[in-house]
Amino acid sequence: MNIRLTEAEHAKAVAYAQGSGMTPANWIRRIVFTGKFPSVKLSPVEADLYRELKRIGVNLNQITHRINLGEFPKEYSAQQVELKEALDYILKALTSDGEPDQG
Repeated sequence: MNIRLTEAEHAKAVAYAQGSGMTPANWIRRIVFTGKFPSVKLSPVEADLYRELKRIGVNLNQITHRINLGEFPKEYSAQQVELKEALDYILKALTSDGEPDQG
């Protein structure tokens, strides 16, 4: 069986398949017959980044929950600053092209 894809669809299928470590045909086959997207394989750097983002999200969720209960201890201000610095660092790492800043 053959299917026709537009160039954009083909490019998307190839990108998703590569991210999952599969051929485009196997990637499409997996979706069609299981109804689920194959898991994306992450590089060690991406996996570390994901874990860090998850940790930050958990911290923010805990802080938000306590604030919604009417609690706002003084140490939350310091944690908020730390989280902002961590998020800034991560965003810079995600958007960096590996080249030094141009001033």
